[in-house]
Amino acid sequence: MTNMSKQIVFAALFCVTVLLFTGIVAAEPVLLRADSGKNVTEMNATLTTNYFLGKAVKLTAPSQNWKIQEVLVPGTDGWNKTQTELPPARTIALEIRDSDLKLLYHWSDIQLEYFTFPAGFGVARIEVPSVAVNGDFYVVLYERGAVGTLAELDNAKNQSFVFDRSTGNLSPAVLPVRDNRTIPVNWVIWAVGE
Repeated sequence: MTNMSKQIVFAALFCVTVLLFTGIVAAEPVLLRADSGKNVTEMNATLTTNYFLGKAVKLTAPSQNWKIQEVLVPGTDGWNKTQTELPPARTIALEIRDSDLKLLYHWSDIQLEYFTFPAGFGVARIEVPSVAVNGDFYVVLYERGAVGTLAELDNAKNQSFVFDRSTGNLSPAVLPVRDNRTIPVNWVIWAVGE
């Protein structure tokens, strides 16, 4: 290797090092899931709604002070482009809670901007103002009957729950089936951050 080649390689390494240490090169966003990890089109899933309780997923931050930037929720409010009138505007809410269920962040809005898709079904993107989490944490969606979201019927991970905000009780996520039985499900709610 010539002297000139060594200088070029050194200069390139120096530039990359400066970029990494100054934060100009951003880390790739990480997607956290509490479901099987399959594409939603391949899941054995059904749309569900809950009027009074929150759908909670337990996730684990991949690093200290990991920052949630958005929450993604596949679902629908029942409208599609063949209909002339939009559905009524209804309030939905989202919370981020720590491992002790202490509230870290609360957001609410109407469903129309997030769950109204021309095709009838899509992925709602709810921005979060970089909430820092450590270890286990919960993302809780209160759709209050305004939207249907996915419950994965196979491969239950025991990381999905129903959260009663008024009592603070967390119960395993299950759906009723025949003969008064229930099956455990995964809520399909994802967190994105870095």
